[in-house]
Amino acid sequence: MRFIPWYPKRGDVVAALFVLAVLGLLLFTYIRFPGFTGATGFGPDWDCKSVPDSEPICMKRIAR
Repeated sequence: MRFIPWYPKRGDVVAALFVLAVLGLLLFTYIRFPGFTGATGFGPDWDCKSVPDSEPICMKRIAR
């Protein structure tokens, strides 16, 4: 197995470009939508708190 000199093959270049494209997409999404949280399926009148090592707990706010 030779490490030096290494000549990249077509598959190596394609794999590297694929990884760069995925990382670029993740970076774009993180910059474009900085405060994104997944939809919980509840409306704005619900309070959801995350619990470590468990699922979130959601409680409905009291109507005033």
